[in-house]
Amino acid sequence: MKELKLSNLQFSQKDVENFVNSSLDVKEGSVLFINNDGKDKLDKYVDESLKKKAKLVITSSKCSFNDKKVIKAKNYDEVLIESYSYLCNDYKSKKYFGITGTNGKTTTGFYLKELLGSDSLFIGTNEENLFSEITNEKHLTSPKLFNILKLLGSSDFRKYNNIILEASSHALDQDRFNGIRFNTSGFTNLSQDHFDYHQNIKNYFSSKLKLFTEKLSDKYVYIDNQWGSKISENSSLPSFKIGSDASADLRILEKESYPKTILKIEIDNKIHDFELDIAGPSFYQNFLLAFSMAYYSKVKKLDQIIENSSKLKNPKGRFELISFKTNKIIVDYAHTPESISQIIEYVNPYFSKVIVLFGAGGNRDKDKRKLMGIASQQADRVIITNDNPRDEDPSQISDDILNGCDLSKTSVILNRKEAITSGINELKDNSVLLVLGKGHEMYQEINDSQIPFNDNDFINKTIGGFF
Repeated sequence: MKELKLSNLQFSQKDVENFVNSSLDVKEGSVLFINNDGKDKLDKYVDESLKKKAKLVITSSKCSFNDKKVIKAKNYDEVLIESYSYLCNDYKSKKYFGITGTNGKTTTGFYLKELLGSDSLFIGTNEENLFSEITNEKHLTSPKLFNILKLLGSSDFRKYNNIILEASSHALDQDRFNGIRFNTSGFTNLSQDHFDYHQNIKNYFSSKLKLFTEKLSDKYVYIDNQWGSKISENSSLPSFKIGSDASADLRILEKESYPKTILKIEIDNKIHDFELDIAGPSFYQNFLLAFSMAYYSKVKKLDQIIENSSKLKNPKGRFELISFKTNKIIVDYAHTPESISQIIEYVNPYFSKVIVLFGAGGNRDKDKRKLMGIASQQADRVIITNDNPRDEDPSQISDDILNGCDLSKTSVILNRKEAITSGINELKDNSVLLVLGKGHEMYQEINDSQIPFNDNDFINKTIGGFF
């Protein structure tokens, strides 16, 4: 079997427009690039694509399907990367920024996009609608690079020069970013998540560490915490530390984080003050990580970055504050033990009563459910409800969480609408209701259905009936 060069094949502009990377996207005339570690699965996808009248299927030597329309490349990975120049001919000249960590990727990425300005695009958890015309595949935190570049090559997106990507542990483990290089990467933090895939914290950390290697990044910024230090110890790349001690490259001198974020920092022996209209647990760290990535990338001048910081708001579904009488309702994506604990600890000093409402995803990391229950115990009142139960029994999910709860202050209301309504009814005298876990999401996954539902929309509609 010979090595293949795409340049030896004749592709029209129409052919390039029909390049796809999933059998789900194949239609008549498509040119499919596909590979899979499982030979039977690969053969199945190729067969499906030919039945849909694909013009050509380019695959690896793992495929055993024989057809004149099927080209098997010994060097498939190189061929896939070669296809990227067809999808977006200037993709190599763009500046890429990668952000990884358990919590804070979306908030950091959103801030970084605003700091870098209008020629910047952020692709992450919240941006699922970006790809609705690119692929029929389910949106991933880190979409396939093939689809990212197909998007960037389209007429409406060619204007973006700075591309900010959430780098999930799955994407890093599966080498989904091979073919680009990050100008500046960032690390937030690490705690238990996705153990259904990684099995343990060691494997999870190892996947994250891949971002901070010469293969993927030029340099990186990290927050001074336990896992940030481990990244620094295990990476040979140039790095910049955010912290409070004298060794930090960006040193935090003063901070307030509620109801606004007020900061005094020192960077390159110069002091800067910020008053930002943002709030949330550790959100000042997300801002400083984004600020440092923008600063050390040298893409924008410092005065431009500072000017853009004055306009910052939180992204949708991240510490969204809703006022209700003398109380607050906060919608947040917190769905790990650490993030639940952090948000309760963050609001506790400012409210007479803290009510927390959350659930856990089905078919995911069952071991963290009890830990989520334990994390919620700093609140005065706990309501367990459905998150995205998928095809698991919601009662079993709630029972798993209850194993970590004080039952005297915890109730289970599986219907999320009823649970939120109940929580709102308990609010009085400067109380706060934390509605956690789903944030920006616009639907619930129950069995095989996606049922339209957004926490913020439902809350605003519900409290409208109280006035």
